[in-house]
Amino acid sequence: MTTYTLYILAFTGFTLPVSYWIAGRNNRKRNLLLSARIGLLLTVLIYPWDFFAIRLGAWTYPNFSGLTLYGVPLNDAFFIWLCSYLACVVLIAVDGSRRRS
Repeated sequence: MTTYTLYILAFTGFTLPVSYWIAGRNNRKRNLLLSARIGLLLTVLIYPWDFFAIRLGAWTYPNFSGLTLYGVPLNDAFFIWLCSYLACVVLIAVDGSRRRS
């Protein structure tokens, strides 16, 4: 297991409980599912960025030995989803609190 994988696992351990707490009590399930779907959409849209950057040599993974999808490590795809998910949860919570006030 690489250091990068351990970092993503630690970030996941932080993100999931925090996002559950941030989502609040009202419509928690709806907000979390909406955030997960938006995160997936952003991951699909941003994936070509990693793909072409690796293909064109903008960045490399010299010692990576994990799972890849067309040359892009799955760690990166999961990291993109996780960051997008957390950002969506926060933005939905801020929008909900602004609407109530």
